[in-house]
Amino acid sequence: MASSPARAVGHQAPVALPVDLPAHLAAAVVADVAAGDAVRTSSLVTALAAVPDPRHRRGRRHELIGVLAIGACACLTGASSYVAISEWAAAQGQAVLDCLDSDAELPSESTLRRCLQDADAAAVDAAVTGWAGGQLAAQRARAAGTGLAPVIADRRVIAIDGKTLRGSAPRSTSEQVAAARSGGGRTHLVAGYDHASGVTLGQIACSAEAGTGGEVAAAKELAAALDERGLLAEAVITVDAGFTARELAADLRERGAHWILPIKGNQKTLHSRLKALPWNQVPEAARVRSVGHGRTETRTIRLIDLQGSRDGRGEFFPGAAQALKIVRRRRTRRGRWSVQTVYAITSLDARAADPALLASWVRGHWSIEAGLHWIRDVVFGEDHSQIRTSHGPTNLACLRTLAINALRLAGHLNIAAGLRQHARTPLLPLATLGLM
Repeated sequence: MASSPARAVGHQAPVALPVDLPAHLAAAVVADVAAGDAVRTSSLVTALAAVPDPRHRRGRRHELIGVLAIGACACLTGASSYVAISEWAAAQGQAVLDCLDSDAELPSESTLRRCLQDADAAAVDAAVTGWAGGQLAAQRARAAGTGLAPVIADRRVIAIDGKTLRGSAPRSTSEQVAAARSGGGRTHLVAGYDHASGVTLGQIACSAEAGTGGEVAAAKELAAALDERGLLAEAVITVDAGFTARELAADLRERGAHWILPIKGNQKTLHSRLKALPWNQVPEAARVRSVGHGRTETRTIRLIDLQGSRDGRGEFFPGAAQALKIVRRRRTRRGRWSVQTVYAITSLDARAADPALLASWVRGHWSIEAGLHWIRDVVFGEDHSQIRTSHGPTNLACLRTLAINALRLAGHLNIAAGLRQHARTPLLPLATLGLM
């Protein structure tokens, strides 16, 4: 095992401490990080080892954990295909096997391909997002213990949204080719994204038959997985209008989570009832102004208690405590104005959240688009990927998400720059993932 290079790389990223931090606190932070490194080294290995191997035991020459670890490290350098992963494996894969104390030979491209196609996608996602969630919790605990934790809202806020892998539709038969040309047969994923940290906490594939129509069912399955890990209690879930469904809202409340649901044209009756509420008689609850991206934006929010509001048409929505009306006024640098009105309902009552906080959570939902979906599409070229067979599209998406999570946990603000750094530093991916 090449221990000296590993240790050298592992110390390339020292802990950044405030210059005025007392010596005893600085020592405590360093000790906590060192202890956390020891936990992290075993936790990812343990997580990957829990993924069941679908291959028959007889004739198996490469352990699945080694293949998954190599794939994870390769994706951390920007690899986005089986060929790219195999090229990285040929150059640096032996270091991964050494860290796992494996005496197996390096897996070939065909072995990597078969394993990543056949591995259970739900188990792979549970492993990689469970590891990231554990690291995030450990970081917050260490920061809270040293008094360095940032001041954030008490509640965890999770954005749930779907994404289609555009190139994932199989094309083995003429029927599949025809379906792919019309947009069918594609893999569709639903992910849960932590607003505050930018870490993806889980990802579930919709059923192949339902496609995008199975988003609500996949969201319920994702909520169950997050609940098992203790992440839903008292959390706030934000979604887009496609997830505004009574069964999902009821399921989240049963699990102890609150929700904010936007109401648009797909809920015509509810949308009309919300618009008809006496908003002109309600004062502004909060006003927020922001400047950036070449525009100035002012957002005003008004709230109405739905439990005390009656329009003679019965209950507005099961579990809804308040209605929100958010008006966004934007002015570009060229002086052009635009106004957008958003209606939403929430299970949070007036005592549970400040109006300005509610508005920030509604706006923050779109961070999942910029912080996860856009990065996978543009930086990793996910929409152009031609990986189509079996669980391959979902498992590669899981490994890309793991790479983004690992970089965020390591403090990288620019994911593309972080991938380039890991690509030019041979053993850095192993250190970032805690494999050495």
